[in-house]
Amino acid sequence: MTTSSTRLSRLMTMVPWLINHDGVSIDVAADHFGISAEQCEKDLWLLVVCGLPGHMPDQLVDIQFWDDGRIHVVDPQTLDRPLRLSGDEVMALLVALRLLIQVPGSHDRKTLVALIERLEGSLETNTASTMVIDSGVSDATTHMIEAALRENRKLSIIYAAGTDDLVTDRIVLPHSVVTSGGHTYLEGFCERAQAIRTFRVDRIITALLGEPMPTSMGMQTPISQETRAAVTLASTARWALDTYPFANIQDGPDGTIEAELAFRDPHWLVQVVLSMGGSLTVQSPREARKWVADAAAAAYTSYS
Repeated sequence: MTTSSTRLSRLMTMVPWLINHDGVSIDVAADHFGISAEQCEKDLWLLVVCGLPGHMPDQLVDIQFWDDGRIHVVDPQTLDRPLRLSGDEVMALLVALRLLIQVPGSHDRKTLVALIERLEGSLETNTASTMVIDSGVSDATTHMIEAALRENRKLSIIYAAGTDDLVTDRIVLPHSVVTSGGHTYLEGFCERAQAIRTFRVDRIITALLGEPMPTSMGMQTPISQETRAAVTLASTARWALDTYPFANIQDGPDGTIEAELAFRDPHWLVQVVLSMGGSLTVQSPREARKWVADAAAAAYTSYS
């Protein structure tokens, strides 16, 4: 559902874009803004009755689009250029970008640095240049994780668990890096646990590259888009909230916890649910429930 604020934001950016793309068709404009052609026409009809106080014909936005389906901005009034970000908005973006540049991933760091410098230059004060954002992830750890993923190599880590203060040595076959709930996680096959595990990157004390990963591991390619499963967590398993990438966490009236668990690999989701011994139940999607049920049935059969 489109909210009023979302539509207002789109309308404010639509006119400058249309000026720079004079004669564009309604279908192309709709595709650019991620809306239907019908919604695009509704937005245009709304724009032509907007303008400066007084609302006389010469004070309204003038856009022609009804003759041949081509859009021409005749008079944009004051909407001829995108709105400038406020100081608070620039600072919020800078915080997010400086955090992003510190965590592992395939993002283009040169582009991020250039964007940060441009945003800092738009501020009237030099406050941003002295701002320090610490994600808790060292540069060395970031570079090692990226190298392991890029070169398909094992990763030797010293990891501090968040539940029992236990520090362990792990050999991990990296699978992917995901970000959820403000934290970054490394997913991979842990040789110590002999299962797929998730490690919060800011709790990795040290990381070193290991030997190349065997091609026979059968690690599946991560799902291109993060998926979330609606789950119920028992009150006695609240510790898991600090271990796995849960989001939209809510306490239920009976002491249980309703949340969403982010995942990319179905096998990883199944392993997590089974390892919780009944303390974690998948509610949706239906196929995720089936994955867990089939795996549990197979495990029961192997022991019967």
